[in-house]
Amino acid sequence: MYHSYMHLQTSNNSAHSAANDLRKSINSDALFTGNNEIVIQHREQQYRLRLTRTGKLILTK
Repeated sequence: MYHSYMHLQTSNNSAHSAANDLRKSINSDALFTGNNEIVIQHREQQYRLRLTRTGKLILTK
């Protein structure tokens, strides 16, 4: 029984890893390029992504 559980854990970890490989990753430096705010157009809406002085990201509509 323990062996089956371990096999299940391994399978789930492999599936999780494969899903992570499919995600697109963009470095925030490439987005902001010297600015502290960018506008993201999503469908019919505009969103503002701001970089705070402390390095956090804030997304507002």
